Amino acid sequence: MVFLKVLNQSRLFDIIGVLIVILTAYFSGYISDSLIKISLFSNYSWAKYVPFGIISVVSSSLSILSTRLTARLNKYGNILGTFNTALSGVIDFLLGNKGAILTYPISFIVNAASIKFWARFDRQKVHKISDFKMILPLIIVSALVISLMLNYFAFQRFTPLYWLSSAVFGLSLIPNLLNVLKIQDQWLFWIFYNLVQLVKAITQGNFANVGKYIYYIINSAVAYPVWRDNRNQEER
Repeated sequence: MVFLKVLNQSRLFDIIGVLIVILTAYFSGYISDSLIKISLFSNYSWAKYVPFGIISVVSSSLSILSTRLTARLNKYGNILGTFNTALSGVIDFLLGNKGAILTYPISFIVNAASIKFWARFDRQKVHKISDFKMILPLIIVSALVISLMLNYFAFQRFTPLYWLSSAVFGLSLIPNLLNVLKIQDQWLFWIFYNLVQLVKAITQGNFANVGKYIYYIINSAVAYPVWRDNRNQEER
């Protein structure tokens, strides 16, 4: 547990996460992509001057830092994450996720709510599912229903990308809602979510995100026992 706590607080681990994103994007060539490679802007000459690859890398790096701060129970993780949600939504939409225009505003609101609710708790205070009766089934059902409905409005048909986008958003909404209440079990859901996102990033060709989600899986596996230990110490 001592090693996990040190790793969870490690600034070097933060830097490694950002380097993974940059190096993955660089060696895949993704970092040099411009906006003109996006079909929506392929006929606009000015689009070649917009460094879409670099913007994606910056967004991915901000996401890394946001997650790391949250893992350390630092409220600024939620603040940074809320800002980056808007940027990520634009990128995801341009990469073909039509549902992003409807789903990301929901994520933005949920992330913003976490800022307000975390302010009500002591910094090191962590909750578990049993502290909130019947909340997990309600969150799971609500998240999946909302995701399926919003993505159907966007895609208008049951395409493979519709199902993938619905699964990804639904799976992200669950731990995001748990994060609002600082529930330790969110990290277990993040592990599964990041596995799905890894597949999605490969499918979309967004290689800046491939290394990021591998890193996220490791980070979630570290954060969960640390949060759980914090909770156990409070109960002693």
